[in-house]
Amino acid sequence: MPGTFIVAQHNSEGRLILTVCDKEVRGKRLEDKEAVLDLNSKFYHGEEKDAKVIEKLMLRAYTIHVVGKNAVALAIKLGLAAKENVKTVDGVPHVQVLML
Repeated sequence: MPGTFIVAQHNSEGRLILTVCDKEVRGKRLEDKEAVLDLNSKFYHGEEKDAKVIEKLMLRAYTIHVVGKNAVALAIKLGLAAKENVKTVDGVPHVQVLML
């Protein structure tokens, strides 16, 4: 999977919550008529990781907020998200995954 990702890890009641975004969109504020994604907020502050590390984290997470073309493609490749559930904000794809 091409690209570098920024991942932030959060813990809520013992469950792993991830934010994963393409490095290129980190720090941006995406906005359209339907939604706002502030990728500069503390929730998205994280570290650069490669796809192999991100894959392992995604498979352990309870909730994942995924933003950017490559990050969304990775979630789909892992079977965690479906193409029909991907939305766009300001032209940038995003999807939220909840593991039950």
